[in-house]
Amino acid sequence: MKKVTLEQIAKECQVTKGLVSRALGGKNNVSDATRERIIRKATELGYDSSKLKVSKVLTNHVLLISSGRILFKEDFWQPIITSISSTLSRNNLIMEYFVFEEETIDDALLKKLKESSCSAYIIIHLAPKAIMDVVLNKNKPTVIVDPKTFCSEATQFKFSNYDSSYLAVRRLIEQGHRNIAFYGSDSHSLSFRERHEGYMGCMEANKPHVHQYSIIFNNDKKNYADEEMLMEALNNNPITAIVCANDIIALNAIKTINRLNKKVPDDISVIGFDNIRTGEFMSPQLSTFNIPRQEIGEEVAKYVANSIKSHQIAYSQIVIRCDFIERESNKSINK
Repeated sequence: MKKVTLEQIAKECQVTKGLVSRALGGKNNVSDATRERIIRKATELGYDSSKLKVSKVLTNHVLLISSGRILFKEDFWQPIITSISSTLSRNNLIMEYFVFEEETIDDALLKKLKESSCSAYIIIHLAPKAIMDVVLNKNKPTVIVDPKTFCSEATQFKFSNYDSSYLAVRRLIEQGHRNIAFYGSDSHSLSFRERHEGYMGCMEANKPHVHQYSIIFNNDKKNYADEEMLMEALNNNPITAIVCANDIIALNAIKTINRLNKKVPDDISVIGFDNIRTGEFMSPQLSTFNIPRQEIGEEVAKYVANSIKSHQIAYSQIVIRCDFIERESNKSINK
């Protein structure tokens, strides 16, 4: 693969080569928005993310750790990251980036992380064990946003996964549904598992009036669907509603339902989770739970700023409420 140059990145971003160099080099005289845009474009072009610099002396800096794959999901993560950065700035803290690729973590990358000095760490979703070991050994305030797995040695900012799925099922029961399925992947992430548990909790609370169908697939290939498994469940059971682990799974479920010559919501109601833009602009519009991205970013940054000022490290679980947005993909049926 041809090496990506600073000139290429500058041309794509319509900025000077010097500005690109400062942004990728971790210099302070670059705005947060411009730095994020340049880093995003550099990663898209295939720039070696291990070259992203972290300042050696960062007494008023917070290091944000993320894989490149996750960091540049504009619809989902960028609003959260931008909110974190701007709120830290208002608290006189500067956010630096440590971007890794899951397939290329080596000793040089870990050495770079060990040599960095900052006041706190923010980890987005997931960091491999080798990176987590380095961070936790630093014994500094550490926050994980939407943790993929449980970590008792860091503060976890989570979404109201259990409660939201519970409320989704309760709403469907109110609408007359009795044969309600959950469609997702328990092994994919802690969030997905908690949403499944919320579904099961509400179904158990309403026995014997409801019938439970858990359609759980392997998501190792990140397809966010198992069409064959879902088709079999819908063909062999009188399912009238599906609660999905997230919006992407819900959108894939709707495609499968359409292929079976059934309609949403006339034949089957569908509810997702995440409130991604695609769900709002499809037909029918997807009912979902909104993740308040700006609020999450603000709360994460405030928590980190307070931890730094108080010189205290606490291990907590902080749950952010996600409100239900009812659109067109679920409807009442005859009770």
